Amino acid sequence: MTGNTHVVVIGGGYAGVMAANRLRPRDDVTVTLINPRPDFVHRVRLHQLVGGSDDAVVAYRAA
Repeated sequence: MTGNTHVVVIGGGYAGVMAANRLRPRDDVTVTLINPRPDFVHRVRLHQLVGGSDDAVVAYRAA
């Protein structure tokens, strides 16, 4: 069987983004990431955001 597999990842947290990024380079897979927010929030870095030393939010980017 040949063709393109469409994978839908629901949730843009750490695991969802990791899964989507690992599948993205494959030519035989199309990935759609569904997330209620337009940005990825680094929850472990929120203290840096509050302290003003770094940004804890990164926009998702389409390939």
